[in-house]
Amino acid sequence: MNPDTGMITLLHCKWLTVPSLLFLCLLALPTVKAQSNDRFDHPGKMLTEHRQRILSLSSNKEALAFNQRFTPHQRRSRHTRRHKTPSHNRKTLSAIPQDINTTITTFWAALTTIGYVQEFRAKPEASLPKQYLRKIVLLGSQREWLLSKPSLDKLKYLLDFHDKLSTWAQQGPHHSSSHEDISKFDKLYRQFDLTANQQTWIALFNDLGFSGILTRLEEYGQTQDQEDSPLPSSESLKQAAMLHYIETRLFPMFHAHLLTHAIQVEAQAYDVAWKSWSHIQEWQEQERTQLAKRRLCGTWKWIVHNHQNHGDHKTTMTFSSPEQSTPSQVQPTTILIHGDTVFLKWTFPQGIQEDSLLMSNRDTRLEGTFTNSLGPHGSISGKRLSPCKE
Repeated sequence: MNPDTGMITLLHCKWLTVPSLLFLCLLALPTVKAQSNDRFDHPGKMLTEHRQRILSLSSNKEALAFNQRFTPHQRRSRHTRRHKTPSHNRKTLSAIPQDINTTITTFWAALTTIGYVQEFRAKPEASLPKQYLRKIVLLGSQREWLLSKPSLDKLKYLLDFHDKLSTWAQQGPHHSSSHEDISKFDKLYRQFDLTANQQTWIALFNDLGFSGILTRLEEYGQTQDQEDSPLPSSESLKQAAMLHYIETRLFPMFHAHLLTHAIQVEAQAYDVAWKSWSHIQEWQEQERTQLAKRRLCGTWKWIVHNHQNHGDHKTTMTFSSPEQSTPSQVQPTTILIHGDTVFLKWTFPQGIQEDSLLMSNRDTRLEGTFTNSLGPHGSISGKRLSPCKE
């Protein structure tokens, strides 16, 4: 069809091509489109259905391999079997761009992070504060992989803070004083509480760990006036007082800080997962469109029958390849192919036309119907004259 007279002539002839009865079936196409994404559903559902497998991921390679089960099968046009395609071209068609690979691995890393944080937060606190710490169990390779994702930067602080807290729990039970001795420490604890607020203790712990905390408490005790000092006279009791203060006052504070940050990490990972998932969905939709264009690409003999006037119109339709930046004639605004079902939508200033077609005979025949927003409707029969040049 001549680009200057093609679709415009169809509009003037009032029988523009667009789907009718098959279009009613193809109202399933938005549904079909949604169903095609069901295998790669939203992040929350993915994590629920594949939690254990996701929690075992520990590298980009494993993530990409796991992702393959959710990638729609990309079917090549059958009429191209008669035309040999260079292997490097086939490889180009099926290759996933590096930026999409990065997005995919980031998506699975985010889900892995969410899974581990959820398990960490779900553990009971029955033993606090006695050498108890909720465990974040990550293999070395998993930790390295997750920390390699710049968008999950909050995870590093969580793991580092957790590691510091773990050093206290690993020391085992500390020397404890009698109840009477501990009651004598109340005044001392109140004065310790006045030396620094919560953020100060947390900052000191981040910088120097428990050793820094003990040093600060010892320095505080040494600066007190001996007459007014509530510190025990015995060095062993002094140490017991400081350890007891850490276990009963500071350790719960640090653990609560850890849990608060875990929530922030989970929130960040969810945000990363949703953004990555949306990007992947957009890319997959573009790929489906590109594959549809390649399958339909070529020159067709087009016969349209308008039920309004029972007239037939014959023309030549040329569908361009995705790589062709300036098509020789007007192209559909939407091309969807699901199995052998083809949906075309044409958008013009005067209105829209939709074609619902079935492809057959090794992708050389098209049969179906059209409807036009101006009223014309009828049938379409197409025969491929030639495929696109490779």
